[in-house]
Amino acid sequence: MFGTDSSQLLRRVAGVTPERRDRSDRRSPLRGEHFPVHANGREIVAQDGAIIAVAGDAAMSEEIVRRLNRTDWNDQEDQWAL
Repeated sequence: MFGTDSSQLLRRVAGVTPERRDRSDRRSPLRGEHFPVHANGREIVAQDGAIIAVAGDAAMSEEIVRRLNRTDWNDQEDQWAL
């Protein structure tokens, strides 16, 4: 449906230029060493400094970070309970 030109346009609108993509375009899953993640404006950043996502605004980024970190913590608690 959308061609390469459309995806490039969406990246430009979102403010993700090729030099700012960092590792966010790689299709690797989040792993334990990425946590805790933190928000840097609209960007969601892993422990190693890699940008893993860009949210619509800073408030959305903060909420996503809160939920991701809480889910990671819950997963760790579940492992300790076993």
